[in-house]
Amino acid sequence: MKPSTPVDPITLLQSTVGEEWPAINRAIARAIDTNKKLDKTVKGLSSTDASIVVFGSLARKEWTSKSDVDWTLLVDGQADPEHLEVSQKVAARLKDGGFPAPGATGIFGNMTFSHDLVQKIGGREDTNENTTRRVLLLQESVPFGKPDAYERVLRLILSRYLKDDRGFRFGTSPRKVPRFLLNDIVRYWRTVTVDFVEKQRGQAGHGWGLRNAKLRMSRKLIFATGMLTCFSCDMLSSSKARRELVEQNSTIQMEEHLRAFIKKTPLEILATFLIDLKINSKTALKLFSSYNSFLKLLNDPGKRDHLKNLRPDDIPGDAVFKEVRRYSHDFQDGLTALFFYDHKKLRDLTIFYGVF
Repeated sequence: MKPSTPVDPITLLQSTVGEEWPAINRAIARAIDTNKKLDKTVKGLSSTDASIVVFGSLARKEWTSKSDVDWTLLVDGQADPEHLEVSQKVAARLKDGGFPAPGATGIFGNMTFSHDLVQKIGGREDTNENTTRRVLLLQESVPFGKPDAYERVLRLILSRYLKDDRGFRFGTSPRKVPRFLLNDIVRYWRTVTVDFVEKQRGQAGHGWGLRNAKLRMSRKLIFATGMLTCFSCDMLSSSKARRELVEQNSTIQMEEHLRAFIKKTPLEILATFLIDLKINSKTALKLFSSYNSFLKLLNDPGKRDHLKNLRPDDIPGDAVFKEVRRYSHDFQDGLTALFFYDHKKLRDLTIFYGVF
């Protein structure tokens, strides 16, 4: 008999709580189809030292009608003038293929070099852009073409986070949470929230409504599941990984656990914790039903454009923004229940590592 195909965590969660989330399911299906098209579009452009990496809604499998393609050419090798030519070819092919271009922030749509991602963690040279690329590489990224450079860089980043974390390796606490990695994820979230206000001022409020909606939902999801990824080392890793860490101070097995775990999308990570920890169904419904409503709204061109053109002064009485605010409050209530009320160990880890 052929081995059965494992059920993905979101499908399993829908079965467990007896609810379907059609907007989430359609977004996943659209992302899978778009990924296939994109793979053909950039075929032959990657190499063993340069991977084409996609971020954002496509990598998270949350693809809606007006999503854009956030990508970078991740270079892990010797300097080569041809890398610029390759990145230009990627941009040209995506444009010819009808893929929407990345935003104008400059973080995506160009080259990223592994040296900065691996060596510049913290300190004055770790810019907001570098931190964002590194955290999103861990939390929401998919390689296209040859993945060699991508896999190497992920391995090196995780190795740095774990091996440089002396408390994680040598600490006597029975808890095993990589605080170095967790602190960088927290720093990313705080950077995003501060930059949101800076963009509001610098862009005279243009695009405020849509950015606010994403901050309340998709950006917050990445932060929450980043914390869960760190907590998975203590709560969901194998006994072998924990034993190796405690007895030999070796992080090899824990690195393997994280590399496998972060292949899940943020929504899959959230569903995995809800299922494995047997979290209250009401919490699962709040989280996924609100996120389903969010993706449904983003897939509505009229409402999405309305939010994009909405300025802070237009908020009072605006029906679409009220709708987003309602979803985001439900989502926040679900996260609060998950991290602080529904599971004692998760609450204790959140207080110990997430608050202090």
